[in-house]
Amino acid sequence: MSQPKQLYLDLRLEDRISLDNFIECDSTKLIIVAVKDFISRSRRIKNFFLWGNPGVGKNYLLHSVNREFLKEGLHSAYITFEDNLIKEPSLLEGLENVDVVFIESIDKLDFVPDWELALFNLINTCNLNNTNLFFSSSKPSKDLKINLADLQSRLNFFTAFELPEISDEEKFLALKESAHRKGLSFEDKTLTYILNHTSRKLSDLLSLISDLDTFSLEKKKKITIPLVKELFFSKAGNQDT
Repeated sequence: MSQPKQLYLDLRLEDRISLDNFIECDSTKLIIVAVKDFISRSRRIKNFFLWGNPGVGKNYLLHSVNREFLKEGLHSAYITFEDNLIKEPSLLEGLENVDVVFIESIDKLDFVPDWELALFNLINTCNLNNTNLFFSSSKPSKDLKINLADLQSRLNFFTAFELPEISDEEKFLALKESAHRKGLSFEDKTLTYILNHTSRKLSDLLSLISDLDTFSLEKKKKITIPLVKELFFSKAGNQDT
């Protein structure tokens, strides 16, 4: 297969990023079923638009789905508008030659005419080539500031799901499950302390579990409330320096 202009912008897939590690609860079950259908390339879901508030796990899910395609030996392109590295819409040319194209944070794009036309052409050529598309956004496609009506129409025909903010009870269970997968043992009071004293974003909470895993190994201590406090102080000190 001919190679398109490479848009794998220094993407590093961490081993811990996996669809199996994504939180499955009442709030996410339907989305996980839909995502697995997308991965199977069953044609029921060809183009996927995932939206939700910052921190709910959208981009973790994108990376997880990308990993599943790569495990199957398929070719993917992953583009992010989280930073300002992508300047030229011509970089989208040729991406219809891969099996799946991921676009992270499409809502961060400045929808000027050249970019709108490039996205419109990308969607059309991908549909013709049977290339799957998976976009993420902090808002539904109908709320994007798009001027090109044909592009808006194409995006509105994507299969769309909102990744919701999960409940505090689900977050508690998610932290417990994440710790269990890492072979960690938390007392419930420690998890409650974490929920009450840190960011409530699921992505931040799961990152904290990984940080605590590393920190506890460095300190050779069990994960307790005093160790959590010590990590917090350590992070605060690093930010001040």
